[in-house]
Amino acid sequence: MNEKRIRPLLIFVLSVFGMAQALGACNMPRKAKPTEPPVGPIFTAAAQTVDARMTSVSQPPPTADFPTPLPGVTAVTPPGITPQVTGTPPSADFACDRAEFVKDISVPDNTRVNPGETFVKTWRLRNNGTCTWTPAYALVYQGNNELKAPASVQLTTSTVPPGGTIDVSVTLKAPDAAGRYRQDFKLANASGQRFGVDDGSKTFWAQVQVAAQSGIVYDFIANADEATWKSGAGDTFDTDLAFGGADDDPNGVAKVVEEATLENGSTSGKVLLIVPKHVDDGAVIGLFPAYTVQTGDAFRANLGFIIAPDGACHAGRVKFELLYQEGATVQPLAEWRKACDGNLIPVAVELSRLKGKPVQFILLVRADGPYHDDWAVWNSPRIQR
Repeated sequence: MNEKRIRPLLIFVLSVFGMAQALGACNMPRKAKPTEPPVGPIFTAAAQTVDARMTSVSQPPPTADFPTPLPGVTAVTPPGITPQVTGTPPSADFACDRAEFVKDISVPDNTRVNPGETFVKTWRLRNNGTCTWTPAYALVYQGNNELKAPASVQLTTSTVPPGGTIDVSVTLKAPDAAGRYRQDFKLANASGQRFGVDDGSKTFWAQVQVAAQSGIVYDFIANADEATWKSGAGDTFDTDLAFGGADDDPNGVAKVVEEATLENGSTSGKVLLIVPKHVDDGAVIGLFPAYTVQTGDAFRANLGFIIAPDGACHAGRVKFELLYQEGATVQPLAEWRKACDGNLIPVAVELSRLKGKPVQFILLVRADGPYHDDWAVWNSPRIQR
């Protein structure tokens, strides 16, 4: 799509979604008299996820290299604790305050977890110093916050005398991207001074392997009711469109249907039906919830039409467009012109250039001239890995 066509799209996003949009259209000859729409229920492929398996391994050396962390989340600080997330925190008197790592109670090192999964890590620690641990002591994360640890967690509600043991737990969250992630921890005394294990200066940690998903990782039909839908004509989208509205709405239609007869004679499962606004070059556009693209992701779908009750395609002719929005910028990915000719078009768009970016995908259907008989469907639109 050239620069001349991208500029109107930017105007659309700023005026309708509050952002830029790059859209264009062409006029085609008038079509036959509209036919009544055949509509019905649906099917979509289910998302597949990777099974998270627990694999126990020994603790790796604390000097290992790990991926870039994600930001932390703030938690309530227990009385007497002033966690220091940045800079170098003060060290405790290691003769008084010192811990010993006994064992992992849950989530041993390199346990496989799913992207974005929340889990509870528990260690067993021994008080290896000469001072009693009180409710004013806390667990605090050290360095970068790889696993979204809270700022601090109260260590105990009672006391742990020298030589005593305690199970310490913290709720963590895996990043969305696949890879190995580690979060280091220490303890802090009532004065906020930090201490660890062994000689008192060493950290203990949680380390997980975030598994890469495969199969369908984003289902546009499942997310369609969360999208923002608009209709309009040309390059102007000035009408809010309720998802799942009436089939004869002159402002257009965006809904999921099933068991509809497609132009190739097959009966559909769940499909996303889009009918443009009832004007020449009428269009319907949907801005979907954000998704972070990963390695191996590709957009896939089959494009076509629902046919009339008499089994004919009639004059259906549209343009399907796939775009994405990143921040305030909208960019085109692909477009396909389609006439109702008895065949569905399988499409695939490789998304590697968007790897690691949280983007909002945009599905658009535009009448290629008059809107008559434009009962267009995105069949199984998805991101597949």
